Amino acid sequence: MEKEEKEKKEEKESDGKGNNSSVIWFVGIAAVVVIALIYYFIGYKGITGNVISEQGDIKIIKVGFMGPLTGDASSYGESIKRGVDLALKDSGLENVEIIYEDTKCDGKEAVSAINKLINVNGVSAIVGEVCSGATLAAAPIAEENKIVMISASSTSPEITKSGDYIFRTVPSDSLQGSFGANLAYNKGYRKLAILHSNEEYGVGFRDVLKDKFSELGGQVVISEAFERGSTDLRTQLTKIKNSNPEVIYIISNSPDSAVAALKQIKELGIKSALFGSEGLKGPEVQELGEPADGLIITSVSSGSTGFNENHKKEYGTEPGPFAAQGYDAFSVIALALKKNVLDKEAMRDYAYDAQFGGASGRIAFDSNGDIFSSNYELYEVRNKTFVSLI
Repeated sequence: MEKEEKEKKEEKESDGKGNNSSVIWFVGIAAVVVIALIYYFIGYKGITGNVISEQGDIKIIKVGFMGPLTGDASSYGESIKRGVDLALKDSGLENVEIIYEDTKCDGKEAVSAINKLINVNGVSAIVGEVCSGATLAAAPIAEENKIVMISASSTSPEITKSGDYIFRTVPSDSLQGSFGANLAYNKGYRKLAILHSNEEYGVGFRDVLKDKFSELGGQVVISEAFERGSTDLRTQLTKIKNSNPEVIYIISNSPDSAVAALKQIKELGIKSALFGSEGLKGPEVQELGEPADGLIITSVSSGSTGFNENHKKEYGTEPGPFAAQGYDAFSVIALALKKNVLDKEAMRDYAYDAQFGGASGRIAFDSNGDIFSSNYELYEVRNKTFVSLI
């Protein structure tokens, strides 16, 4: 009897231990399921969602933007910024924050801005600079820190050799200068005057335009420079008038200077045909009226039909200068981030290999970070309207 009771007692204790093991096993499985669900709902979501850091917190990836958001070139900076913001929205990247730095298109400001973006904000890549001189000032710092920097508007030929981490989604002036020279020559003009901004952009464009026009058999009768933002250009224009050119090519990335030049050409009674770089394709020139009528502008792509419609839907306006190129510059970075490419050298290599149909055309870079595409658009200003000639 005592033996039977002892056996029953041991059997009961054994059942209790078994039940406890089952409970522990079930709790363990439940914990795994809960953790999996947490990761599913708030965790890593691949190319369009949040990234979970090793501590389990959401990791925000920072991308820098450098450009003139105030000052005489701010219309270009704001235009590119809208393109970048639209590209971020379209990318679906929910864990990317853009850090904006205003440089006023000034080299010293650009150096300060890029140091802040890299050393304080810890950005993974940068869209910028806007003006060529500022880009060239910031490039060595991007290069030293191995940070990919993609400009949407810096066209100086000098940028071609500025570093292994420097890219641009806008063609070099070595291409547009040749295009402009051929255009003027093929229209029958043989005596050309150049009015250009005294900075990397204006000087680089002038050099190519001058060399190519002379090579074709034309004569550059005079070349006059002005400081970006200057609004009194009468001295330069009087010299140009006295040289009797058949055509004047205005190279400017300052709306204030461009408007002043056109007004003062009219005031001085200069009858030469007028050409302008893409910096003149902005609302300030468009709204000028009679002084701008007849001006022919050579311009980089203003964007595809789809991009233009998307931009107008988002902002209520047509894209401004370099907005499409800004969209494409951020898109290169976004495509890398969607592939979880965060390593600095890997980001650079990804950019070199990137190929896609962008808002401004086909995006693919050569070994210098310049795009292969060099298609240009032609516009004539007529009654406050940019009329396409192509």
